[in-house]
Amino acid sequence: MHTSSPPPHPLAAYQSPHHAPFHWHNGPHAVLLLHGFPGTPAEMRPVGELLAQEGWSVHGLLLPGFGAQFPTLGARQQVDWQAAVDRAATELRRSYTTVLLTGNSFGAALALAAAAHLPVDGLVLFAPFWRLDSWLDALYPLAERLLPSIRPFARADFKDIDFRRELTYFLNDVDFDDPAAQAQIRQLKLPTRVLGQVRRAGQLGFVAASRVKAPVLIFQGRHDPLVTPQVTQRLARRMPNLAGYIELAGKHDLVRGLTPGWDLVIHSLRSFAGQFVDQATAPT
Repeated sequence: MHTSSPPPHPLAAYQSPHHAPFHWHNGPHAVLLLHGFPGTPAEMRPVGELLAQEGWSVHGLLLPGFGAQFPTLGARQQVDWQAAVDRAATELRRSYTTVLLTGNSFGAALALAAAAHLPVDGLVLFAPFWRLDSWLDALYPLAERLLPSIRPFARADFKDIDFRRELTYFLNDVDFDDPAAQAQIRQLKLPTRVLGQVRRAGQLGFVAASRVKAPVLIFQGRHDPLVTPQVTQRLARRMPNLAGYIELAGKHDLVRGLTPGWDLVIHSLRSFAGQFVDQATAPT
């Protein structure tokens, strides 16, 4: 008698508490950490821990539709993400002497748009996304009409160590050697319109950059295939108060403390953040 095998358990992304928002109160100077796409506050923890060691209060924001809310991401829009950032930055401004915004990739675009109209003291941007350096960027509007959804992992190579490491950030309880799990991952769909909303956030961040009066520090991976140095340099030239543009060894993932240039990030970030503390404590 043939018995069918039970259906595989549905993949549950971002269920670990590590992906939840976090708030560490250390004193009068606060930093708001904004994750990238499709990330969570977990990716920003190394940066937050570094600044916490310097005495900063740290707030890791989870954007709407991300983390454990990932199944709802298709219903979210750029205005939802921007409203969450603006609200969090405004609340910090009421309670802290100094407020820095620190964004990674897509989060950097949201930070720029917020800083253009909110009274923040400074920005730190990691691999700031505002467009893809590719002909695919120009074709996106057509692709959105023709392809309502995409399967980003359809051709995934589960023997690739780097790919497996990336998957563990959001599917940390999955056996990547299980053929059933591999099949499920390859079938995962992402609504194309979500990418359009991310793209819009990048465009608005680029426009806002020229209106940001606060000092801005940028970290850029020299070999980043997604946000290339040439594209980031163009963004940097729009900023009236660019405090520093630092290219370092690494690709797109600069915030997790794994890049070869992490020591340079530590030194530069400490120096940049320390200036605001010195200004706030200087005698008048």
